[in-house]
Amino acid sequence: MLNKMLKIDLYLLVFLSLAFISNSAYARDPEIRLYKITRDGHSVKYMLFGKANNPGCQNTPYTYHVYKVAVLAFKNCSVFSEKNCQPDSILTAYWKNKDKPATNMKQGTRWFLARDESEVDVSSWSCELKEAR
Repeated sequence: MLNKMLKIDLYLLVFLSLAFISNSAYARDPEIRLYKITRDGHSVKYMLFGKANNPGCQNTPYTYHVYKVAVLAFKNCSVFSEKNCQPDSILTAYWKNKDKPATNMKQGTRWFLARDESEVDVSSWSCELKEAR
């Protein structure tokens, strides 16, 4: 009987400990991901060399041919066809299977730069951090 009570107390302690862990402990770091399509039709993520989690305007080392964008834990991100996030070169994105164009992509992994999922040239991107709670 005592062993059973200790077991219940242990379960209760673990449950309460987990209940008090902040949601921010599970929050993902902000990141933007740019994807290309290989010749055999596979999706491959570009390596952004440490810039993928930086807010503000970031240039790619060369022009990337991008078909899909993922935005994780940023408030929003935009991609541009020209370096230095030139406003007149902002690209429109489309959420998979929705016909709602956007230039500010909210969090999600189904942003495509062309309705037919073909590749578009990207030379820079800009992301904003979410406001601290």
